[in-house]
Amino acid sequence: MIIMILSSNLTKIKYLLLIAIVVFSFSSCVNEDEQLGLSLVKSNGGMDILHSPDGLATISTFTYKSDSLQTRNRDNFVLGSYRDEQFGLISTDIYTNLSLENSAVNFPGLGIVDSVVLCLAYSGVFAKDTNIKSTTMNVRVQLLSEDIDTSNEYITGSVATRSDYIFNANVRVAPSEGVILGTDTTETAPHMRLKLSDDFTNTLANSSFESREAFNEIYKGIKISATSQNNDFLAYITMTSANSGIYVYYHTESGALGHYIISFPSSGERFMHVERDYSSSMLSELNTKKKTDTITTQDYIYVASLGVAEAKLNLAGIDSWYNQDSIKGAALNRAELILPVASISGNTGHYPSALLTFYKQDGKYYYLPDILATNNFLGNKYDATINAYRIDLTSYLQNYLLGKYDNCEIYIVPDGRISSASRVILNGTNSSNPPKLNIIYSHPATN
Repeated sequence: MIIMILSSNLTKIKYLLLIAIVVFSFSSCVNEDEQLGLSLVKSNGGMDILHSPDGLATISTFTYKSDSLQTRNRDNFVLGSYRDEQFGLISTDIYTNLSLENSAVNFPGLGIVDSVVLCLAYSGVFAKDTNIKSTTMNVRVQLLSEDIDTSNEYITGSVATRSDYIFNANVRVAPSEGVILGTDTTETAPHMRLKLSDDFTNTLANSSFESREAFNEIYKGIKISATSQNNDFLAYITMTSANSGIYVYYHTESGALGHYIISFPSSGERFMHVERDYSSSMLSELNTKKKTDTITTQDYIYVASLGVAEAKLNLAGIDSWYNQDSIKGAALNRAELILPVASISGNTGHYPSALLTFYKQDGKYYYLPDILATNNFLGNKYDATINAYRIDLTSYLQNYLLGKYDNCEIYIVPDGRISSASRVILNGTNSSNPPKLNIIYSHPATN
C-alpha cells in the first residue's frame, strides 16, 4: 500500500496538517460548501438518527496482508519472533548501512583495540505475558555482501550477506533495564550490547580508511536477526538513538581509554524485513493468497501491525438508505462507525491506541479527511468504556454520497504499524455485537 502521507505515527499528524490539507485539496476535490447548510434542515428543525445494521445493508469485511508496507529509513524497528494462534508467526530482520564517525580513520593510530560492541537502543517490548519484562533471544549479526538497494523499501525486501557470523549467541534481552558500564555506577539508558567476533575485531583494528566511501566498499552494512526462545517476545529498537551503533573500544600506551563510534547514519539506508507464516492460525488461508487477494471474514475483523493483517470495510449499503425519496439530499451532521473488540481467547489487550483509516482513489491511498479535521486527533481511538474503536466518517461519507469518491470502501490499519507489533481482533458482521454505523442527519428542506 502506497500512502501519500508517509508517517503512521498519529503524534506527528499536527506537523503534517498543512501538507495534508494541500494533498486533500488537490487529490480529493472536497468542496466543504456542499456539505452542510441551513437550506438542508427541516423548517421545524427536526433531525433523525440512523442506527445500522437495522437501517443499513450488511457491512462487508475483508482481511488482507500488506506486502507494500514501507520501512526504509525509519527510526524505530521491531526485533525478534512472535507466534499466536490468531495471527501466526512473525520474525524480523534489520538491514542497515554503517558510517564512520569522521571522514577518515586510522584504527591502529587510535591505540590498541580491546573490543568492538554492537549496541541497539531499546524503546519498548511486546510479549505474550505482559508481566515478563526480559527474555533470552538468539541474536545473529552478519556483514552484507552487497549494497542496500535504495529502492528496496518494503518489508518483503532482503540483501545478500556473508556466510559467517560476526555475532551468534543467546542474549538476555531486557528493554526496561538500564546498563552499567565497567566501573561506572551510573546507569545508561536500556540497550542491547553484543561483543562482536575476534576475527571482525582484529580485522577492523588493523585497518585504516581514507574516506567513508572507502570504508563502505569493505563494510556495506550489517543484518541483525533475533529469535526468542518460545517465539513470544519482540524488542522495539531505536536506530537513531545515541546508544545505537558499533562502539570500538581502545586504550593507548599511556593507559588512556577511548572509543570510536561507527554509526547507523540518519541519511543512510536501512529497512526492516518481516517474515510472516500464517500456518495453524485463524488466517492460515493468507499463506496461499497472492498479495492482492483478501479473505472474507464476516465473523471477525483482523488488524495487526508489521503488515500481518489489515482490513477493508465496504459500506456501500448506505446507498440504499440515502437514495430513498424521504432521505435524498440529507446532510450528515455526524457519522460514526463503532468497531467493537471481540471477546475471544487470545485477544490479548495489545491493542493499537488508534486505527488509521484510508480510502482509495485513482489507485492511490489517502487518509480519510475526518482524521485531519483539526490539529487534535478527534476519532479512531480505542474507547475502553465501550471496548470499541470509534471511527469518525462524517466528511468522508457525505462526500461519497455527493459523488466525490468512486466507492465506499475503507481501509483500516493499526497506528504504529512499523514500530510496534500491536494487534486486535474486532467483531465482524456475524457477531451478536457487530460493527455499527450511527448517523445523525438533517432532512432536506421541505418548505
